[in-house]
Amino acid sequence: MSTFIKIGATSYNAADYSVTPWRVFRDAWEVDENAAVIDVNLEKAKDIWRDKIRQARKPMLEQLDTDYMRALETGADTTQIIADKQVLRDAPAHPDINTATSVLELVEVQPLPNFSI
Repeated sequence: MSTFIKIGATSYNAADYSVTPWRVFRDAWEVDENAAVIDVNLEKAKDIWRDKIRQARKPMLEQLDTDYMRALETGADTTQIIADKQVLRDAPAHPDINTATSVLELVEVQPLPNFSI
């Protein structure tokens, strides 16, 4: 039984290609038919990584919003909450994402504090 990989509108027999192990970037896969390789388009992978960061930070931002409202109600200092929210907002624009030259470098960019994607 053959396994086929669909990229766009085309299906490829996996047995005929060297396939990248980076399944997290499946939507960034592209085919080099001359080399019989299915690999990751790094520019597309960077966009996927930014989206993964956005998804991962969402519950953190929601919690900080709750913490902020509670702090306002009690008159507590909100400085750290505001700073933490800004770090999360800036995470998808982390400069190391743009400068990554390989998928391995890209996945090593972990801009969310105390959280690995």
